[in-house]
Amino acid sequence: MVSQDAGVPLMSKSGDGNASDTQIFQERAQALLATFQGSSTPRYLVADAKLYSEENAANLKQLGFITRIPGTLKLVTQVIGQALTWDTWQRLDETIRYQPIELCHYGMAQRWLVVWSQASLERAQASVNNAAQREAEAVHKQLFHLQAQRFETPSQAQEALAVVAKKWHYHQVASCELSAHKRYGKKGRPTADTPLQGTQWQMHAQMTPDTARLEALKRHKACFVLGTNIGTDFLSDAEVIAGYKAQAHVEGGFRFLKDPLFFVSSLFVTKPCRIQGLLMVMTLALLVYSVAQRRLRRALVRQNATIPNQINQPTNRPTLRWVFQVLEGIERVRLLVNGQVQDLITGLNAVKIKILRLFGERVCRAYQLASG
Repeated sequence: MVSQDAGVPLMSKSGDGNASDTQIFQERAQALLATFQGSSTPRYLVADAKLYSEENAANLKQLGFITRIPGTLKLVTQVIGQALTWDTWQRLDETIRYQPIELCHYGMAQRWLVVWSQASLERAQASVNNAAQREAEAVHKQLFHLQAQRFETPSQAQEALAVVAKKWHYHQVASCELSAHKRYGKKGRPTADTPLQGTQWQMHAQMTPDTARLEALKRHKACFVLGTNIGTDFLSDAEVIAGYKAQAHVEGGFRFLKDPLFFVSSLFVTKPCRIQGLLMVMTLALLVYSVAQRRLRRALVRQNATIPNQINQPTNRPTLRWVFQVLEGIERVRLLVNGQVQDLITGLNAVKIKILRLFGERVCRAYQLASG
């Protein structure tokens, strides 16, 4: 499985570079495609929505991919609405459901999965509720200013209210009432003989949340669409969802590589061969990091043990980065005693010794510890 960073499209056009830069980029993209197609199976590209575009369609046809389909596409809105109407969900587990749809898009036969999850629903509810609250504050101000106006006819007042309410996304008019204000030809308290010049109208309106629209938006935002051109014979629906979710683990590793503690930013290289060499070293370092973290977590589970996390709470799934910080301060001191060189390990405590023993006997020997 290959994960594509969502911020870098596989192929793109740039108006800033010259022709030679574009040619070099295209050559490297073709080399990437050839390398990918020559790798062992099963293989597929996993990416976020930025990979999926009409511009990249020609390259995606040559690959097996799993990607999130951009929610900005009108077809995605239609597909989600169709899935919500059909309501023929297949349950993946207690919190995730999906509906598969076969279609052709950008000239590719694809399988789209409309995915609903409890976590997405909770995020959608929070997002829509916050947006509705912000709009409610704005609507109150609009109605206050509308009430301060005077209109020549009732129809003008109704039209002004309609113009304001048309911009509301989460609210609707609950009630409206018109009050008449007579306008006289003279100042002061009017009498029976005071001439009447006309009548002006004042609008009093109340708004209420559009409950039906709010619930529909929450249901719609709780869904997203995954697309793949890999057949069900090679990759099931459940494997498509699992493959996309696994992207988070890969991206977490690259976040570690870009962390200031890794000092990648201190390396300045411009030659392509040196950039490739640096990427190889970084990838190997990430591989070692991932393997070490996996072994540490498995050892904790196997021994039913925990170590303190960043807030001093027990955990059996620590990150290796945190473990590195915990192990800081261990030093090897070399002494000359009676003509003999002796090595001493300083800076150890109970937590550090416990962590080191989780890595196995060879690590214990390096730190002069008895394997427990």
